[in-house]
Amino acid sequence: MKEYFLLAVLLLMTNANTTIAQKGNSNNSIGQTLLGDVEHFFDVGIGLAKSPFEFSANDWHTVGIVAGGTAALFLVDKNIRTFALSSQSEINDKIFYLDSFYGSPYTGLFTASIYGFGLFAKNKGIRKVGLQATEALIYSTIITGILKISFGRRRPNAGESHLFFKPFQFTNNTYQSLPSGHTTAAFTVSTVMANHIDNFYWKVFWYGSAGMVGLARIYHNQHWASDVFLGAAIGYFVGNFVVNFDKENTEYFGIKVNPYFTLNAIGVTLRF
Repeated sequence: MKEYFLLAVLLLMTNANTTIAQKGNSNNSIGQTLLGDVEHFFDVGIGLAKSPFEFSANDWHTVGIVAGGTAALFLVDKNIRTFALSSQSEINDKIFYLDSFYGSPYTGLFTASIYGFGLFAKNKGIRKVGLQATEALIYSTIITGILKISFGRRRPNAGESHLFFKPFQFTNNTYQSLPSGHTTAAFTVSTVMANHIDNFYWKVFWYGSAGMVGLARIYHNQHWASDVFLGAAIGYFVGNFVVNFDKENTEYFGIKVNPYFTLNAIGVTLRF
């Protein structure tokens, strides 16, 4: 029951504080709106899949920093795990209970609830927040899942070595430690939520919550610190990509050929 209560609190907080949630005047039916959002979902996915081919030098520099940071944390993973396990207490158990609902499958219920409320209330602002959060959550989960299976890193609760890898264990969760899925989900949704209101305390709440989820995964001996770092990076960057997807890039010069796919059309666009 605690999970449902806290989930409801988060949902109510979002609805009460979302200043961008202005009721739309569109005459589109719910079915038409839903179809348009489904097309948008696939557009975002295609854009995300193509994005590495359009990375700038700065983007690749960021990728290098994330990869280097993850690798560097390998050097202290065991020390951080030892400290976390030595900090077990009844008070800390309550503090780090957060990952039982945030970052878990309940997070998907949270984003879908926001979207559903906005859709049926015909509130464009809330619907947009829910759509972006759901899109980002789904795609970041896919990326994380692929990496988990590809790396095959063993979880810290299954052995002492932080350098044991057994790739392509599709059904064995023991070898799906890197990156942290809970942390990815939490940072993905928090990034979307934080971007929609320009308020310091609002941002601290969401990013702080995501950070606590990452710490909780280490505290509960489910992930190494490097797993959490990579998961947080994936969530943050995917969340930002989805939020900024619809913004026009007026600084582009040249010609670019891009394929596009919708539910009823396939074609090619030329961008000048």
